[in-house]
Amino acid sequence: MPEDLQEIPLDIADEMQDIVKDIPELLPEPPPEEVKPVIKPKAKGRPKGSCNKGPSKPRAKKAQIQETPVEAPVEEITYEPSSPKRNLKLPTDPSSSDVAAAMLKLLQDQSYSRQSRKQRLYNSWFQ
Repeated sequence: MPEDLQEIPLDIADEMQDIVKDIPELLPEPPPEEVKPVIKPKAKGRPKGSCNKGPSKPRAKKAQIQETPVEAPVEEITYEPSSPKRNLKLPTDPSSSDVAAAMLKLLQDQSYSRQSRKQRLYNSWFQ
């Protein structure tokens, strides 16, 4: 065993008490804290109870339009469009089942076309 090693005693409790007693003597006393008054930030906006500076702005009045009844001539005039009449089918109010059937058919067609496109692509790999 080398001679330069120093033995540390295991009964340090007595020494610790001495060190703890010496610590307050070594530390300088902290300066007394100054008590500063808490400064409130200034409130924003107009103070409560203050009166208005001037009169309020005038509001725009809604103009009321009075229509004078126009008397139609005794003969009834029907409107004739200048373009020729077309034989267009006027949309009727279809029932919800018709709409649902049409939508399902559309979605099925899209699905079939997608499947056939993939199938053609895959078949092209093996030719």
